Amino acid sequence: MIDARLMIMDNRFRYKWWALLGVCLLAFTAFLDATIVNTALPFIQTALNANILQLQWVANIFTMVLSMTLIALGKFADLWGRKKIFYAGVVLFAIAAFGAGLSPNTKFLVLFRGMQSLGASAILVASTALLSNVFPEKERIRAISIYAGVTGFGLMIGPFLGGILIALLGWRWVFWINLPLIGIGLSACSFSLKGHSHNTPSTRIDWIGLVLLILGLGSLLYGIISGAQSSWDSTGTWIWLGLGVIALVVLLILDARSKHSLLDLHIFKKKLIILAALSCAFGGVVSTVFMFFDPLYLRILRKLSPFLIGLLIAIIPAAQVIISFSFNRLEKWFGIANLLFVSNLIAFLAVVLHRFLQLETPLIFLVLPFFLLGINWGLSNAATMTAANQVIAPHEIGAAMGMIFTLWNLVGSILLAASTAVFHATETHTSFLPAFHSAIEFNILFAALVLLGAILVRLRLKKE
Repeated sequence: MIDARLMIMDNRFRYKWWALLGVCLLAFTAFLDATIVNTALPFIQTALNANILQLQWVANIFTMVLSMTLIALGKFADLWGRKKIFYAGVVLFAIAAFGAGLSPNTKFLVLFRGMQSLGASAILVASTALLSNVFPEKERIRAISIYAGVTGFGLMIGPFLGGILIALLGWRWVFWINLPLIGIGLSACSFSLKGHSHNTPSTRIDWIGLVLLILGLGSLLYGIISGAQSSWDSTGTWIWLGLGVIALVVLLILDARSKHSLLDLHIFKKKLIILAALSCAFGGVVSTVFMFFDPLYLRILRKLSPFLIGLLIAIIPAAQVIISFSFNRLEKWFGIANLLFVSNLIAFLAVVLHRFLQLETPLIFLVLPFFLLGINWGLSNAATMTAANQVIAPHEIGAAMGMIFTLWNLVGSILLAASTAVFHATETHTSFLPAFHSAIEFNILFAALVLLGAILVRLRLKKE
């Protein structure tokens, strides 16, 4: 009887490494897409004759859709099965990548980028859970570590790979490069994930809350972007902004009265989580605002080649990967609270250093602010996950991480929309630099407020 059970267990995990290969490759494409497109933005702008406001939609729609769907798709994955959501996300991502590469104008490109983001959101919420199903318990940490390394490499290689593809084949290949990777990944998953069914839990979906969340975030972000395009004198702009605010306020009121709240705001009663959220707010700015404006600065003002742009921008995710791999040692030396505070401080310094970028700034100087941005990105990821494990109940960690990283994407989307609005308001036809500096100054103001909040929280933590 025991031998029969062992044989069944062995058979269940027979293709675990093929499953790891497939899931990692498919998740790799989602992470790759978060950074590879940024290198292409200046070349997309030229090819499709887009202005800055149109171009920011190409970058921002990805983060916007993530903000609106991560929580919802996490609930759907629990209810309908993670494998179904995972495969649906992969198929949608592949179709969207193919369509994005064919886009004749920015409207089509924004549409397909939004579809890509929806697919990526489904991939991200289901991938690590699937690995837990196909590996025995004693090997799960190893599998998830490999997964984290592969996806982190996707973030790191994105800008550099984008520069090579643009130089050799053109900007459309930053989307089409996903297709062969998806083909290989699906082939590996097709037989290795079989038999790993999902037992549907008694999950309740707050449909009203989900609608209010999507309506609120979407309306608010669209209102900000619409306001920039219409110089804030359009009635429609204020209607969208008002609708967004009302929807989010109603959601907060209903959540406060519900036993099964959608947003899990109670996690912010923990000061360490507040400090982590502030660091992630900076992380949102790094991964959206600066990954958008820095390639434009390097191309429009500095006239660099796509290869060199990709190489320089890759410093940001490369620093993130370095921090991720050395985090265990850093945590033992300094502690989570100190690392989160340093993450906020470093991000503020990186934002301020961007204000000193000029036409003749030596390229070697760019390494410092770019590397500091990457340090914040890496610390925000690793330290936030560790902080959640330290102060939040085990059964609430998943929901808490979804809430915090939704905040990450939300702050990034809003700041990118607002920054491009500031850029547009001060843009001139003769020089990119004054508008670039105005956008940076706006982010310095935001960064100063976040840092002030981090200082106050850190002082309160010391008193406890």
